Order: sequence, then structure tokens, then C-alpha cells
Amino acid sequence: MPINSNSLWLIFNTFLVFVMQPGFMCLESGLTRSKNSINVAIKNLVDLGISILIFWAVGYGIAFGSSRLGIFGADRFFFSPEYFSSEEMVFFLFQMMFCSTATTIVSGASAERLKFRAYVIVTAIISGLIYPFLAHWAWNSHGFSSDFGYLERLGFIDVAGATVVHSVGGWVSLAVILVVGSRTGRFDRSSSSSKFRGIYASNLPFSVLGVMLIWLGWFGFNAGSVTPTIASISLTVLNTLLSGAAGMICASLIGWQKLKTNKAEVLINGSLAGLVSITAVCNAVHPVVAIAIGAVGGAVMLLVSQGLIYWRIDDAVDAIPVHLGGGIWGTLAVALVGNPDVLNSESSRVAQLLIQLWGIIVCGLWAFGGTWILLQLINRLMPLRVSLEDEDRGLNVSEHYAKSAVYEMLRVMERQASDRDLSLRVPEEPFTEIGYVARHYNQVIDSLEASHQQLQQFNIELEQKIKQRTAELSTAKEKAEIANQAKSTFIATMSHELRTPLNAILGFAQLMARSQNLPKAEQRQIGIINRSGEHLLSLINNVLDLSKMEAEQLDLSISQFDLSALLDDLEQMFILQAASANLNLSFTIAPLTPRYILADERKLRQVLINLLNNALKFTSQGKVEVRIFPTLNMEADKPDQLILLTFEVEDTGEGIAPEELKHLFEPFTQTKSGRKSQEGTGLGLTISRKFVQLMGGDLQVQSVVDRGSIFRFEIQTQAVPSEQIPPSEILPNKITTPQSIIALAPNQPQPRILIVDDRELNRELLLQLLQPLGFALCTAVDGVEAIALWQSWQPDLILMDLKMPNLSGEETIKIIKSDRPGYLKDNRQIPKIIALTASALETERVQIMAMGCDDFLRKPFKTDELLLMMTKHLGVCYTYAEDTEDNTAESLLLLALNDHAFEEISHELLLELQQSIMEIDLDKIKQITQQIGQENKLLAQTIEQHISNFEYEHILNLLPFN
Repeated sequence: MPINSNSLWLIFNTFLVFVMQPGFMCLESGLTRSKNSINVAIKNLVDLGISILIFWAVGYGIAFGSSRLGIFGADRFFFSPEYFSSEEMVFFLFQMMFCSTATTIVSGASAERLKFRAYVIVTAIISGLIYPFLAHWAWNSHGFSSDFGYLERLGFIDVAGATVVHSVGGWVSLAVILVVGSRTGRFDRSSSSSKFRGIYASNLPFSVLGVMLIWLGWFGFNAGSVTPTIASISLTVLNTLLSGAAGMICASLIGWQKLKTNKAEVLINGSLAGLVSITAVCNAVHPVVAIAIGAVGGAVMLLVSQGLIYWRIDDAVDAIPVHLGGGIWGTLAVALVGNPDVLNSESSRVAQLLIQLWGIIVCGLWAFGGTWILLQLINRLMPLRVSLEDEDRGLNVSEHYAKSAVYEMLRVMERQASDRDLSLRVPEEPFTEIGYVARHYNQVIDSLEASHQQLQQFNIELEQKIKQRTAELSTAKEKAEIANQAKSTFIATMSHELRTPLNAILGFAQLMARSQNLPKAEQRQIGIINRSGEHLLSLINNVLDLSKMEAEQLDLSISQFDLSALLDDLEQMFILQAASANLNLSFTIAPLTPRYILADERKLRQVLINLLNNALKFTSQGKVEVRIFPTLNMEADKPDQLILLTFEVEDTGEGIAPEELKHLFEPFTQTKSGRKSQEGTGLGLTISRKFVQLMGGDLQVQSVVDRGSIFRFEIQTQAVPSEQIPPSEILPNKITTPQSIIALAPNQPQPRILIVDDRELNRELLLQLLQPLGFALCTAVDGVEAIALWQSWQPDLILMDLKMPNLSGEETIKIIKSDRPGYLKDNRQIPKIIALTASALETERVQIMAMGCDDFLRKPFKTDELLLMMTKHLGVCYTYAEDTEDNTAESLLLLALNDHAFEEISHELLLELQQSIMEIDLDKIKQITQQIGQENKLLAQTIEQHISNFEYEHILNLLPFN
């Protein structure tokens, strides 16, 4: 049977209201300290699940069951669609989201001090007791029972829940806070003082995102509660928008008058207060009146917030001022400014005001009083608040055992400071982790200042003691050599410690991406992990490159490569970014530019990526153009001659001021535009210039403010004749990705692979990667076990980690590759060995190969690199998944569905398709589509795609009956 449009509308609004849940999570996590953000987010998730289950079991029955004396419902418990109409099912889902919204308000208000199990109890109380009873009193007749609740009989009006939802959440929050108390350090210890200390938000942009999601959900909150007519819905949405905006602006103006600044928290909570205020009367006021209601709501929010501070009540996110203050004002506004005809009110405004006031009092007595009494009893049996030690550490660690990178970093910094025995200390910020970072950073700065003063004194002494200069310079040189050696050790150690976990992150992400059955949503998530990991790896490489530059350890890795392919790859990498910004991105290659050259491909690629990133980031309109041309004599008949290639990247962006150009290539230096964007580390141009200088050129810039910039550099290179390039690199081949390899090719010996690594994650990664392909695998945790397995199992290839306990990779390789008697048995062939290392230095490649390794792969590695390397040394072949190019071509044809597409299908089958679509019987649609696929496979695929996109009406309109 056809779906009722009202039901569809209510389902849509249910989805919108659900969006408020992630909105509240973002809002509350961002407004609290980072050491508690995980706890806040998990509480938001848990209260959603608990409220859903409790409302399904008992909440809906109490709220909307057949009324007993107008106090509670007596049926519809454990709601089952088998016994109720589809319209009531939709109404049930919509009201379930309302219950969840009321519940999640408490999470932010009581954040950073309430035990997790205590919050579960609070959630159960509000979901199963407080909210259902009040909903019954105010809204019972809104459901499918003809009975009126207690407040309804009096004439109480609350269109979308300013009291039933928001005031309930505010009253319960107030009760919880009064029972558990304020956060440690929030107020002065003196009981007579209301002076408070700021506990600042950890992520305000995250909170702003939350407000936007909540605002979006509010449209469903209000519009789903009114009569579903175009006029009513349009007015409701308009009033919701205007009231939220007015609350934000009014709160901002008042905050500016008091603080002389626009605090983000005031803007956030002002907009929410405006939205709460309009909720009770969203469809019954003129838009101008809605603006006034929202503005007053913003002012009420600030007034209540100051009152809480005066009474030393610690609301972590100002949920009480927003939801309780705004809810009370909005409920009173029904009588003061609401249109009685729209609200179906038969009382005078004074009488209606008294009714509304009585409803507020009843809500307060029930929600606050009932919760406070229950929590006082529970608190005697089981303390609700966390300990002072756990509160200081943060609930992320104490409640969920989550590790904080900042916390660990501080411990390392503290040890460094204690080893130097620094006597200077800066005041400790007790509330935020960034305060701890600042304290330790200041210690480092103080130490540097002391070293600088010592250096100045040392220079004075040098001038006075010229005779001692030689000896002192010699001493300084020795110290510099020791420092340089220490820096090299630091680079190698940090590279290993950073790249090793990244190897596991990127490796397992690639492994998951190989799954053919991974849903699209999870594919996108895996893509995010990959991109984020690659970005982190890029940042690590930048810092390590800077360290290697300072230690003069940068070197070139010269190889022959296809310059045209490199430029095509860069164009594909940035074309979408340019198009999304409405910029014209073009690559111009001069005719005599050689295709194959001899140079450092990785460093050239990195320089061009850095320059293109900057050009696109700081260009808002116009174009970005890349030009490549030879600047020395280039003769077409001498392809292997030495040449100087020039690269230019020109943009029409903001340009660089003349006074900034002289500092442009200094480390950690950014232009005015760069600081405004708050992106980047200030290392890209520094590293790029050093790379170019290594390649025999220099990086220069010409720029005019508001007209654009041109970055130009040259590299010394050599053209490579095409006959020297392997055919596989010239002919266009299909790129084999890890996803397309499904197994070893049949009819070949099964290779034996020994994996040697002391870290379990690295071994597990290689096992999960290679085992499904058909390799015989064995693992060892150190060199001693590796040698034993090599003797007994006789592997064909060993994947060897170099840093291991007991017996290192280098010592193990020497033993395996040696001709020492007692190790080789049966004249077997010595296995191939590929070294897997997290080293950051290119120079170590020569040393590693000199150990006896057959090849070298740096962590984190890409799956296809490893598989191709194994092919190189073992000669193995793979079986690939079927080519998807034809499928891609077919998927493009799916868009060509028209009214002639059904001519070959029988009339009876099309009638069945039409009927099943109108009934939205997905199983029947699938069955009919399979029958159509027997006659026309492409048409069946087309129908399946439109059905999966919910384009039912599109298919119905194309059927020959319409």
C-alpha cells in the first residue's frame, strides 16, 4: 500500500532529530578539557543506547499508553509493530529521539566529575521515569490514545518540548550537579566567594560543528511537531532559524558590552538558547516575534549563567542556562505572544500564563525533586563522583584507560628537564594539558636563554684571551662533533620509534582496503586512515629532513624516471582540489623537454608538491600554472646530454609582501597569509630550497601583493635515451594494485617465507597480508629463533627486521650468509633476505646492503612495493581479480535509463515491479529484478542502483503505465 506522506515526513524529521546526538557529542566534547573528551563522547553514545532500550520497553507505554487518572499510561509496553499501526510506529520512533535528546543534555552539564556507572544510572532514571511521566502529563493525546494527561486537561501547551524535553534535561542536570558538586579548582575555597577560575574549552571549532549539527536537527525537532502543512512547516522552520540567530546576536552584543570581546562560548550558547526558546511556540508567532523570543532567550541564558556562578554551581557547558533558562522562557512565551487560534487555546492570556507557570512548577518539582531524592539515596550507597586523583588525571585515563599523547610527551619532557637539573620553574596551569606543555616549553626556553648568555660570556672571554683561541676552538669543534653524532643517533632512533607504529597503522589499513566485501562507508573510513597516516608520515619526514639538513646528512638518490608520468601524476593529484576552488590548473611542458631524465625523483616530486600546495592554498580565484622548459642548449639529436631544467609555479593568489620575502625560506617561518590559514609547519619551503640546491639549482620567488607569485627553480639533470628505458616502463601497462592480487598463480612451487620481527603487530601485519595469497609462512621473534627455523624449515625468503633483542638482524644475516660449518645442511641454497627497517637515512641503505641483504624496504612500506620485490627475488606470479574496466563502462550506462528501456520486459512483470515499489517491498523488488536480469542484465543493474538511491518515483514515472 502507498506510504502516507505524513508518515514519510515524520520519518525524515526523526532522522534530523537523530543528527542532534552527534551534534551534542561534538559540542560537549569540544567545550570540555581534552583529558575528559573521550569520556564525554562515550557518555553521549551510551545514553543514546540506554534511552532507546528503556523508552522501547517502558518509556513509551508510560508516556503514550492509555491514561490512568491522567498520570501515567498503562499499556503499549515493549512496543511491537505487530500490534500497532504503521503510523504509530513512526510516531514511536520520533518520540524515542525526543527522549534521547532530553537524556543527552545531562552529559555535558555534569561532565568531568561524574563516574561512568553513575551516569548510566542517571540516564536510566530520566529515560524510564522522569521524561515518560512528564510527556504523559503534557502530550498523551498527541499519540494514539484519546485520553488527556494531567497538564493537558488544564490547557498546558508545549508544541515541541521546551518544557517536556529541554527543561527536563535542565532540571535533572541541576539535581545531578548539586549532588556531586563542582569540579576541583572551579571556585575559590572560600565559601563566601563566588569567584571562579576559567576552565577552558579544548576544541572550539569542534563545538561549532556540533552547534551546526544541532541546529540542523532542530528543524526536525520543531517541524515534526506541528501540523504537516506547507504553511505551518515553512513558518516553523523560518521561526526556528530567526530565533536561533537572534539568540546568538543578542548574547554576543551583551557579552561584548561586558567582556569587550566575542567569546565563542557565548555565541554557541546564545544560538542554542534562541532555539530552545522558540520550541514551545514555533508555529504560532510572527517571524518578528520569533526574533524577539530568541533575543530574550539569549539574554536569559547569560543571566542564568551568571546566577549559577554566583551560587557556585558548576555547569561544564552551560547546559542549564541554555535548556532550563531557555525552556522556561519559551514556555511562558506561549501565553505572552502565542497565537491562541493556532494553539487551540480557549483561555485568556492571563489564565494561560498561570497554566504555563503551573506546568513549569510541576516539571521542576518532578524532574528536579525526583532526581535529587533518588541520587541522594544512591550516593549514600555508591559514591557518584570520581576521586580527586582520577579527576586530576582526567576521565579518559581513569574511566576508560585511554592513553594521551600529550600526557606521555610531558613525562618525557619532564625527564629531560630533570636530567639537566634546571632550577627555573614557571607557574603550573592546573586545568589544561596545554598548560602543562607551556610549562615544560618555558623550561626549555629558559635553558636556551641561559646557554645564550653563557655563549655571549664565552665570546667576551675569547676576545680577551686570544692566546687561548686555538685550544678553545679545538674544544668547541670536539663538542660540535659529539653533538652532531648525538643528532645522528637521535634521527635514527626517532625514525625507528615513529615509523614502526606507522608501519602497523598504514599496513593494516592497506590490508583492510584489499577486502572485496568492505562496505563503501568503511572504504571511505579506511581511506581517511590511509590519508591521515600518509599526512603524518609526511610531517615526520619534514622534521627528520630538517634535522638531516642541519646535520648535513642529506644526499641524492639518483635514478632514471619518466618526467611526463611524474607531471601527469601531480596533475591528477591536484586537479580536484583546484576544481573545487574554481581554479584553473594547467601544466605546460616545452617541446624540447626530455621525457626520461636522470635525477632524484622523490625530492623533485616533494618540491613540486610543496609549491603546488602553497599555490592552491593561497589562491582564491584565477589560475595556477606549472611550466617546465630547458634553459641550456638542448639539441634534439643528443638525448643523453647534460641539461638544466627550469620549473616555474605561478599563481594569481594573495602574493607576499616585500618585507616577508627575505624570511620566506627560514625554518618555521610563515607569511601573513600562512599564519591566517593556521595550516602548515613553516618547513615546506625551507626543505624544498635545500632539495633544489642539492640537485644543482636554487629556489627563487617573485611576488606582488594581491596579484600573485612565481616560484622558479632549476635542476641539473641528464636526458636518458628511450632505448635505455626498459619496455615495461615505456609501454602503458595496467597498474597492479594490492586490491587486484588475490592469490599466487597456480602450478608453481609454494614459496616459504620466514618473518623475523620482535614486534607482534609487524608480524601479524605480514601474516595477514601474505597468508591469504598462498605463501607458506613462519615467524620468529629474534635472531636466535630465526637461525633455528632457517636450519630446520629452509625458507626461500626471509623478511628481516634489523633491530631486535638477543641477536640483532645484522648479526643474524651474517650467520645465515656465511659459509660457517654446521649451519649449511644438504647443500641447500642460502635464502634471499629483504631487510625491513624504519631507518630515516638514505646513507644507511648502502650499509644495510653491505650486511648481505638482497634488498631493502623502509617502513612504513606499501603493499604493492613488497609484493613486487618478492616477485623480483623469487620469480613468483600472482592471480589477479577480474578486470573492472568493463564493469566501469557498464556503470556509466546505468545513468541512461529512459522510458524505452522497459520495451523488452513483459507487461505482467512490469505490473509486479510497479506494485512492489509502491508497497516498498524490498524483498519482492529484489526478486523481480532478478527475473528482469535474466532478460536484460544491464536494466536490472540500473533498477538496483536507483532503488539503492531511494529513487522509487523516478522508476515509477518511467514505467509504461504512467
